Amino acid sequence: EHLVLTSAKKVPKDYFGSHLFRKPHELEKLLVEGLCQAGDTQLPHVSVVKHLKSFVNGDLDTLFPPEDYARVIAHPQRYNDDNPPLRMSNVVFPKSSTSRKIVLAVGPEGGWTEDNELDMFRDQGFQQISLGTRILRSDVAVVSLLSL
Repeated sequence: EHLVLTSAKKVPKDYFGSHLFRKPHELEKLLVEGLCQAGDTQLPHVSVVKHLKSFVNGDLDTLFPPEDYARVIAHPQRYNDDNPPLRMSNVVFPKSSTSRKIVLAVGPEGGWTEDNELDMFRDQGFQQISLGTRILRSDVAVVSLLSL
């Protein structure tokens, strides 16, 4: 339904200067190509958010109400994790929700910053999941998580 592209501490500074953000029709062309490949028909609404903190503390609840969406954040598991992350099959959905909708936060390569971004998401009710200890490219992580 909705794709939010946002900044994070580990996102390269020139990321939002990409031609895809300067020419929205180029981004839409790639989205349509992906839909054709997947055999899907619904083009997601795309939002570009350059300030993660203001989005998480503001528009997040409007776009993805906590009573309707399970909130999930993907982050590489550390070898010394005292609280191991959940698996996707263990995600808890809101009791009041009749559907099983998920908002999934996938960070840049290397993951979210643990002392700031990860805590900010957790404060908003995000449940941490992991695909293991290896660091994956963001596109690989997204495809892997969506297939679960």
